[in-house]
Order: sequence, then structure tokens, then C-alpha cells
Amino acid sequence: MTTLAQPIEYRGKVINFTPANPKEADIPDEELHEHLFAPSTDRTRRLKGRCRWKHASAGEFVEKGTRAGIERMRLITESHKESRGKPEVIRRALQLAAVLTKGTVVVQQDEFIIGYHAEDPNMFPLYPELSYMNVKDYLQSDYSPQPAAEAEEINNYWKPYSLQSKCEKYFDPIDLTRMYQVSTMEAPSFAHGYNSIVPPYETVLEDGLLKRIDLAEGHIRDAKAEMSKQPWDGTKGLDWISKIDNWEAMVIADKAVIIWAKRHARLCKIVAENFETDPARKEELFEMAEISRRVPAEPCKGLKDAFQVKWYTYLICHGIERYASGYAHKEDKVLWPYYQTSVINKSFQPMTYADAVEMVEMERLKISEHGAGKSRGYREIFPGSNDLFILTIGGTNRDGSDGCNDMTDAILEGARNIRTTEPSMVFRYSKKNRVKTLYHVFECIRDGLGYPSIKHDEIGTEQMKYYAQFSLNGNGATDEEAHDWGLVLCMSPGLVGRRKTMKTRSEGGGSIFPSKILEITLTNGYDWSYSDMQLGPETGYAEDFETFEQLWDAFKKQYAYTISLVIRAKDVSRYMEGHYLQLPFVSSIDDGCMELGREACSLSEQPNGWHNPITTVVGGNSLVAIKKLIYDDKKYTMKQLMEALKVNWEGFEQMQKDFKNAPKWGNDDEYADAVIKRYYEEIIGGEMKKVTNYSGGPVMPVGQGVGLYMEVGSRTGPTPDGRYGGEAADDGGISPYFGTDKKGPTAVLKSVSKVQENQKANLLNQRLSVPMMRSKHGFDIWHSYMDTWHDLHIDHVQFNVVSTAEMKAAQKDPEKHQDLIVRVAGFSARFVDLPTYGQNTIIARTEQQFGAEDFEFLNLELN
Repeated sequence: MTTLAQPIEYRGKVINFTPANPKEADIPDEELHEHLFAPSTDRTRRLKGRCRWKHASAGEFVEKGTRAGIERMRLITESHKESRGKPEVIRRALQLAAVLTKGTVVVQQDEFIIGYHAEDPNMFPLYPELSYMNVKDYLQSDYSPQPAAEAEEINNYWKPYSLQSKCEKYFDPIDLTRMYQVSTMEAPSFAHGYNSIVPPYETVLEDGLLKRIDLAEGHIRDAKAEMSKQPWDGTKGLDWISKIDNWEAMVIADKAVIIWAKRHARLCKIVAENFETDPARKEELFEMAEISRRVPAEPCKGLKDAFQVKWYTYLICHGIERYASGYAHKEDKVLWPYYQTSVINKSFQPMTYADAVEMVEMERLKISEHGAGKSRGYREIFPGSNDLFILTIGGTNRDGSDGCNDMTDAILEGARNIRTTEPSMVFRYSKKNRVKTLYHVFECIRDGLGYPSIKHDEIGTEQMKYYAQFSLNGNGATDEEAHDWGLVLCMSPGLVGRRKTMKTRSEGGGSIFPSKILEITLTNGYDWSYSDMQLGPETGYAEDFETFEQLWDAFKKQYAYTISLVIRAKDVSRYMEGHYLQLPFVSSIDDGCMELGREACSLSEQPNGWHNPITTVVGGNSLVAIKKLIYDDKKYTMKQLMEALKVNWEGFEQMQKDFKNAPKWGNDDEYADAVIKRYYEEIIGGEMKKVTNYSGGPVMPVGQGVGLYMEVGSRTGPTPDGRYGGEAADDGGISPYFGTDKKGPTAVLKSVSKVQENQKANLLNQRLSVPMMRSKHGFDIWHSYMDTWHDLHIDHVQFNVVSTAEMKAAQKDPEKHQDLIVRVAGFSARFVDLPTYGQNTIIARTEQQFGAEDFEFLNLELN
């Protein structure tokens, strides 16, 4: 690296920061990350070279030729018409079976993990049974399924049956219009169709689907026997009807999945016997055919089985039965038994550690070309990303011991080698974690991937125990099960394993925008800067608030109205999902659903309610500035402030400077931190916690930015923190605003550590010095920082380690910087795929330089 960190005098020594890799001293800052791509095999190099990326930039797909397919729409529509009169859950199973038994199966050159969820790997499916508006959006775009006339006819057919139509009638048109503005709150999921799920992967890998079929058929026999008992008791006997329907739907779904896997096996065999000329690849195709012939019908035996079955399960749960984002599972734990068999014991599918790393690289590339038919709005808020594919590793086992193993290391090494944005990762940090694995975590972060993000292992485990007490059937997480958690999406922990996992995003998800809510609080609930309509209740005008507490109470009322509305929308959606959008395959692989005869969307054994405040810090800093300059110092009046905001500070330049220079979050400032601590705990978390969702538990905030901080920032007028109208808002749940954290990295930790009550999760972005992290002291600094972060009981942190010089070089010549990856919010993105507006927000983040005072606070020993 051309730029080296300046020496620091610390504890009587001069500490130099020479590069850990001496060869990097000659690499210019602006091209460092283009030297880090190191696939472990020629195969994964080729696979990345031809990867069909599905990333979007400013709402548009970056790869030409990407578009929606029609096959899934066509097949589920035919099935829906043919199954009139049957129970709805049976109809859903038959629709899945139609896609799996009649749809196109795909095997691509070079790949070992096979399967896709559309008729062409350049395509992705659409879901007219979810949202007719979302499909209409595609029909009016360059990505429309073809023939377009048939797709339009299918969408019109589904409109009255869609989740959107089922839910809309239960809301006042005014409230619907407010939700659809996406300014104080995100539009409801029944309108945009966005969803997430935590599939119970273990049951498929451990049991095989034939066992699941046997279980369901046994339950059906037992249920019919119970119904035949005399004397008849209708108060109990009628309950068996819906259960029998659910079990029958499970059988239909699982049989179809087995057929689907065997169709892949047959295709591999046909290609090997008739078309493949390379002897090595031919043998590999026969091996792939044998794997798909056995699994997922039978239990997995080796690591190759496990990767394939996990992928099949993922495709069905996330792309075929229904669209769902995420990649939620504890991957190292799921794969560890099969790693032991194949790599350590070599008793089935024998392989080396290097072979396991290659499997990880191949899986990452499969995820990278997975296509999601998200609405344009959602493509815009995940700039530079495909979708939120996030897996979990590390942490502790059920008995509290270190959960890291060699599979954890292989996952991290494969990610660092292949350099893809998907899937992202979270590492559950515990002081019990072995140093060997922590170094692999550090290497990924040091190399600029932006992941793993880090979650506090003990906090997540305690949250699982907390939510368990609200279980409606008294079967929440046990103390042992509470250790089995992974991230549902970007930030929220949820149970993983054989049961009690989150099956639909209506349990938790969606966003609320405090900065916009504060804006309309100042104008009696009216949005003057964007929608030109009343967005909330009438709570008074800013000029009439004589005290800060009056403003506080008005904001609290606006926030309470908004959070109740968005949670009500989720719960109505959840109710309709359980009645009309059932998930028979997901139900079949969940032990709770199987045991109780319940449908996956309907059953909730472990509540996990959360919602996502975005732009929180802009709102918090604004409250600090108002309190300081208007109510405490009385330097300005509220009338003057409102006049300045209405003209975007034009003509009020000194006033804007004063509000911008008011105390800001992230500097260990007593004044600012006291206001913002109260704001997070009393309003953001406190008002949210008063809401009870479908599952019977309280709703808690999971502050994360995704790309909405850009989108909502553009819809938010000037704010009292000194921000101009239209500028991006803050990029995390609790991150300091760009460039305002001026007191160093440990001051940020001190501020964040003060917020402890009523918070489920809050995203913290930190940008660290590249030359310092890549120096010989990099790991020791990071490790001490993480131990201090852990001791301060902070829930989350994630890092960018990319220089400003390299990001600006990529802006000028994007073709030369395709492998430059940055952390945006809950996801990483290829920098060149971000719109310039988004790129500049990353550049604007403070590049934290550690000084002697930081090292002292970390109690760091350096030689």
C-alpha cells in the first residue's frame, strides 16, 4: 500500500504499522482489492467468470438479458383452475407439485451443486398470488415475462385471489394511501410481496423426505381413527379436519420434491451418457445423478449430499413454493456432522479440507446467480445487491461451548477466496471462540468484504429466552435451544433448527422512518416536502410547542400511530397467509407443524416480533439540536427554525451551520447521548414494545439501514440536525451520521453502549483505517476492539476497510474495479453497482484512525 499508517507513540514505545504482507507496500491504494481474488480451483474461477449476476443498480438489473420467466406463473394458474373445490392447503400443495413435476430442470456446465427455480438461469419467477401490483410493475418494464399478453392475463386472473386483494379491504383507504407513500413507513408486505423465512434444514438432511411422508401418513391414520371413536364429540372431533388436510398437503409436497430431485438425477445421467465428452466430468455427472437419486428422499450421508440437499431445500422455500429473502441457518453447525464424515473420517464421499472450501465457493456462486422477482422499490433499496442472503456462523453450542469448527473456517476461507457479495455472513462473537477462527473472520473483514458482520452471542441467546415466555402454546425456546439462533435477515436473531423457526416475514420485518415522522410532527402530521398530504394524526404545530416535552409527546403520538398501523398490516397479512397462502412443504419439514397438524404460517411456537426503524439517528440528532438551540440556549425560536426548513436553509446559512454543529451522536458527548438514549429507549423501543403481534409477544426495534436510508432520505425535507432536504439519512440503526463521529472509534463504542433498554438489535457501521488493519498489528487491534465491544454489551458491529482513494478510482473507471466490495448496511455490494448517490455515502463515512488514547481504552498490548 502506498499510504502507511503514521507511527504512534504508545506506552513509551513508537509503534510502526508496516504491512503484514510486505508485497503490499508496492501496490497502489487505488487498486488493492483487485489483487485479492483467489479462487481455490480452476473450476470456481470459471464459474465466477460466467456467473449470471442478478444485482440491481438504481432499480435496474446490471446484467443484460435478466428478466422474469413465465413458467411458474403458468403452472400454478393451471393447477389453481383445475383444483377448484378442494381445500386451500391442498390447492397450494398441488400448485407446488405442478411446478416441480412439470417445470424445466436446469444443470449448468462445471457446476456440482445443481438446481434452479426458473426455466432459464437468466430468469427469475414471479408470484401473482402475492401482489398483483408487483407483477404489474414487471409487465410494464423491460424485464416482463414473455409472452407479455399471457402474463397480463395470468396476473388479472390472480388479482382477486392475491394476498394483496385479500388484505386491502380491511384497511381504511386513507391509511392504505399513507402506507403506499413509503415516507413515514414502508408499504405493507401484502402490497410488495417481500418475504423472508428460516427453513428447518436439519429435518431434511437428517430425516429425508420419505420419513416425513411416513410421519404425515401415520398422523392421518391416527386422526381418522380418532374421528371414528364413539361416542362422537364434535367439540374435539372437528379439529381433525384441518389437520388431516394439512398432513395430506405435506405428503403431496414431499412426494413432488422427491420427483423433482430424481428429474435432476435423470438429466445428469442423460448428459453424461449422451453429450459429455470429458471423462472426468462424465464421472462427476454420474456422481451428481447418484446423489439426487438418493437425497432428499433419504437422509444425507456425506458433505456433498448435505450441500445439495440444502440447496434444493433453499430453492423450494425461497423461490418455488413462495418468494422469500434470506439464507437463515447456522451453516457450520448444519454441515459439521457431514464434514466429520467426509473430511475427517473419510467414511463417505471422502474429501480434503480444500475440497470443502471449493464446495463453499461453488455454493456462493449459486447464491450469486439466484434471481428474486422483487418489486422495483425493493431493487432500489438493495443497491448493488442481489438479495439479502445472510448465513450465520460461530457462536456457542447448546451446552455453551465454542461453536467454531473446521467447517466454520472453510466457510470463511471460501468467502475470502471467491469475493462475492452473496451470501453475506454474520459471526456470533463469543470470548469462547477459538483464535484460529477469529483470525479467519478478521481476514475477511481486513480484505474489505464488509462481512462477517458481528453479533453478540450472549445477547442473541438471551433474546431467544426472553421471547420464549410469550409462546402461545407454551413451547418457546428452551435454554439449550436458545443457543440455536441465526440472523433471520440483516440483524434480527431467530431460532434455527428443526422447529420453532420463523416461517414468514409478517412475524418480523418492515420499516418505519423516525426522521420523516419527526418532520411531520413539526407540521401537525402534514407532509409538506414530499407527498403533500396528511400522513399522521393532528398533534399540533411546532411554533405552538412551548416546551421540549410538548414536542416529545407529539412525536411519541405520531410514532405510536405509525407503528400500530404497520404491525396491524403485518398481522392481517399473517392471518391471510395461513388461510390462502399456505406453505405445505415448509410445514412438512417443521417438527412442530408435523406433530400438531398445523400450517407453517399459522403456527407460532416462538414469537420473534420486530420492526425496523431506519433514519433514527437523523431524528435523534434533530431532537438534540432543537433542545439545545431552541429550548435550552434559546438562541433561536421554533418559528425561525420552521422558516429555515421551509426554504431548505437558503438565506439561513449561519443558522444551518449552528444546527449542524450542535452536539451529535457517536462522540461520547454527555448532552447528546442523554437525549438520544431516552429517545431510543422511551420512544423507538418503548412505544414499539407496547404493541403485541400475531404471536403474542411484544414488538421490538431492529434498527438497520438496508438502502432505505438513501430512498427515504430523498423523500425527507431538511431536518433540524443541519441536513439539507433530499440528502441521505443515517445508514444504520445506531451508527453516527456520516462524518459526525469525530472523537475516534472508541468514543463511538462508548455512546452506543449507553442504549440498552427495549432494543432487539441496532446496526452499527464502522469504517476502519486500511493501512492500520493490514499492518502487522491489525489483528491484535481488531481483536482487542472486539473484546471491548463485547464487554460493553453492544449488540452488533460491522466494518468497511476500503480506502477513499480506491473508491474514487472505482468511480472513475468501474470496469477495473469489479471486485471492490463495500458494506452498505445489512448487506455488502459491489461498489461499482451502487448509484453515485450511494457510493458517496460510503465515502462520506468517517475513516476511523486509532490513536494512543484508543489503544489505552482497549488495554492493548503492542510490540
